[in-house]
Amino acid sequence: MNYIPGWVQDDEAVGEIAMLQAQPVFGMTEAGQVSESELPENVFLWKFYEQVTGKSWPIWNQGQIGSCVSFGTCAAITATIAAQRVKGDKTEIPELVQEEIYGGARVEIGKKRIKGDGAVGAWGAECAKQYGVIDRGIHGTYDLSKYDEKRCKAWGDTGIPDDLEPTCRQHLVNGITLVRSWADARKALASGYGISVSSSRGFKMTRDKDGFCAPSGTWMHCMSIIGYRGGSRPGGFILNSWGASAHTGPIGLGDGPKSGFWAEDSVVDYMLRQGDSWAFSNATGFPVRKLDWVI
Repeated sequence: MNYIPGWVQDDEAVGEIAMLQAQPVFGMTEAGQVSESELPENVFLWKFYEQVTGKSWPIWNQGQIGSCVSFGTCAAITATIAAQRVKGDKTEIPELVQEEIYGGARVEIGKKRIKGDGAVGAWGAECAKQYGVIDRGIHGTYDLSKYDEKRCKAWGDTGIPDDLEPTCRQHLVNGITLVRSWADARKALASGYGISVSSSRGFKMTRDKDGFCAPSGTWMHCMSIIGYRGGSRPGGFILNSWGASAHTGPIGLGDGPKSGFWAEDSVVDYMLRQGDSWAFSNATGFPVRKLDWVI
């Protein structure tokens, strides 16, 4: 997999989006007030997906376009939906259309300010809140059953088709908030809120015996955090969007998706402190959710 940059670092743009939120940072939310001593040792949001659907977490590949913000955003939202539905009616979890988030982030939210590929992480989050998400399938004249790299590129230039927007708006994300530290990430994940993480932190592609990838080089890239582990080697599980074979080696604790890897807690904290990582809520605000973590 040749690295394709797709995250555009823009602190001013992030600040604009943050100030639109009732709770700009996770520490202001109800879930953000939970004591760290109350958190479970391990959280694996992909296990909820498996429980609800009876399937493995989907493997995504963005291809040769810098659309990573849409993939990180959709993965984080999928994790939030999984945690919601494991407590509810356990209906099917939809596969989300990344092309819609990419187009909406760049055009409807970003107002075509970026000339090449890529987007600001905040724009992907705000697109999901303002315009919503849409599931894979046939919607009118649009066959969105499979990810299409050419469509992603085209919608990144033109935005969400006007006649598709009403369908997308039926499924709005109710809350987004910045996650800026490892401590807040653990609190968000423990309440079942997936996180998109945008940073310049690159990694080696081979996992070690515990499933960790060591930091290496620079990636202007958006991924997602869908779990954490404690114990003698704490860290976050980062989901990538470069297919199942991009990372090699043992997957480690929790048997996570093959497209992901574990990263040390200090490394994840560094990524989050770059200031463009977002938690997603299906409810107004971010209430504390008591989830069964005995999996």
